[in-house]
Amino acid sequence: MVGVGTGVATVPPVAGADSTGAGAGGGTVTVGAGSGGDTGGTSGSGGSGGLGGPGGAPGTGSAGSGAGSPWTCTSTYLTLNNQGGFPPGGPQPGAWYSVTCVDAVTSVQVTQTVWITGPGPAGGGSPAVDPRTLALQAENSIDLPQPTIRVDPSGTSVVGLETWFWVDPTIWHDESVTATAGLVSATAVAHPVAVRWTSGDGGDVVCQGPGTAYLTGLPAAWQSTDCGHEYLRTSAGQPTLDGDPDHGTFVVTATVEWAVSWTSTGVAGGGDLPTLLTSGATLLRVVQVESVNVIPNIPIRRQTSSIGVGR
Repeated sequence: MVGVGTGVATVPPVAGADSTGAGAGGGTVTVGAGSGGDTGGTSGSGGSGGLGGPGGAPGTGSAGSGAGSPWTCTSTYLTLNNQGGFPPGGPQPGAWYSVTCVDAVTSVQVTQTVWITGPGPAGGGSPAVDPRTLALQAENSIDLPQPTIRVDPSGTSVVGLETWFWVDPTIWHDESVTATAGLVSATAVAHPVAVRWTSGDGGDVVCQGPGTAYLTGLPAAWQSTDCGHEYLRTSAGQPTLDGDPDHGTFVVTATVEWAVSWTSTGVAGGGDLPTLLTSGATLLRVVQVESVNVIPNIPIRRQTSSIGVGR
């Protein structure tokens, strides 16, 4: 589940090749490549980061905020840290940088000392660029939508009746972000593949797609789904919001699996990246339905049935 910060300023992450978050629906992360005292980096639609170099005076880089992001970041090469015997902070080659980010809306300023992986320029020129590192930075900047869960019957289902599961289909499309360093760009594309459902009673269902919505305006006999679950017991005794054990509910979760691939320009590269997951949850009460059988001239007999009622 992707967390959302509340009540505090959310600072753009700075890691690896120095990047900031991109807005939903895709964007660009630009990683500047400076040398000596040059200023590296240009603003991108999803945020950017600058990268200075150890050759000569301390290198600096500026990072422009993207659409939906108020942050602007500046990175400065730390000569004393890098040449004063400080241990490396990550994979080598790399260097220590001071990154200061300012929120243009609130004027909040945050400074972080970070280790940025990648060789710096020697005597000028541009540093070598690993396209997969850029691709990973792009992947980390993808803002994936959270699944909105739909079930039918909604709120309360019935033992023995197939319960339909689906997520809002508007999220079922690719999301992408491009990261750039100098003349090298890498694009990460996340593609929704499947939804794994846990029904709360021990059931586990994997659906190859968002699922099929149940349409209340059509007869049930005209509709079918390949993404559902039949409950064999009630949710009585499960945790409940009001303390009544008869009002217990199952927790239904939906986890969307996103396959991620990448391509690059400026240098050869491409392939698969780690899978991403987003998830959501809802509560569902499951009850038993009692039917009444009436036979002429014979007293009424109440019979417990596990068959569902019509929707």
